[in-house]
Amino acid sequence: MIGLVLRLYPRRYRLEAGEEILAVHRESVAGARVVDRLREAADIVGHALRMRLGVSSAAGAGRLLAEAAPQDAGVAAAYCGLHLSRWYVAASLSPAPFPALDADTWTARLLASALVVVGAVTALTSRWRAGAWAAVVGLVVLAVATVVSGPAFGDPVVTPAMALLAALALAAAPPDLPPGTRARATAGATAAVVWLPVTALYAGALPVSTDHGLWPLLVLAVPGVARALRHRSFRLTGTAATLLACPLFLAYAHTIGP
Repeated sequence: MIGLVLRLYPRRYRLEAGEEILAVHRESVAGARVVDRLREAADIVGHALRMRLGVSSAAGAGRLLAEAAPQDAGVAAAYCGLHLSRWYVAASLSPAPFPALDADTWTARLLASALVVVGAVTALTSRWRAGAWAAVVGLVVLAVATVVSGPAFGDPVVTPAMALLAALALAAAPPDLPPGTRARATAGATAAVVWLPVTALYAGALPVSTDHGLWPLLVLAVPGVARALRHRSFRLTGTAATLLACPLFLAYAHTIGP
């Protein structure tokens, strides 16, 4: 099996480092459980695909994805958090009994959104890798459920497409370049600034009566501009990283409207 996995690497890299990868793999899985063997193989597959696609930590595209990753997680947390807030506020304010969760696409979207929020918060506060992958799984389930349900939730094309783009960007970030504490804190603060006032708006706690779909995009742009001004040599990469993180907010703006 590991021989087939090694063939995923670019030929030149496989010839240069294949034997070393094979030796390390055999040593790491000696006496390991089946689950650990599968996890190790999955790690090699991910590294091989990143090498072949040019998004490893040694490539510029990989470093760009790594810079965008905490913003991706923060955006995903805010977007799915708003979905949960809207559902909860609507259910709690309704005179009807609190709705039960049935086995349908609506429930799947709610559970997927909850998984994304929990995963993103976990990634930004403690265990980056486990949390990021939980968010990726939740985004994929959210996209599939949205396609199945049609226009009942968001746009049946734009919303799932943006969710899959966000999942892909988060999954493709090189695992050996985890975000630093400051980047995680900034992403978490951005998510909170997006989520809190809009949730208050849903609950009727703000003196306005209309939603504003561009608010999340404006909030996301502020730290991006600040980073560009603070680190002038990274203006281009910082702007590109912010653009990579915005698909879900674009879907929100498209659905909600200005």
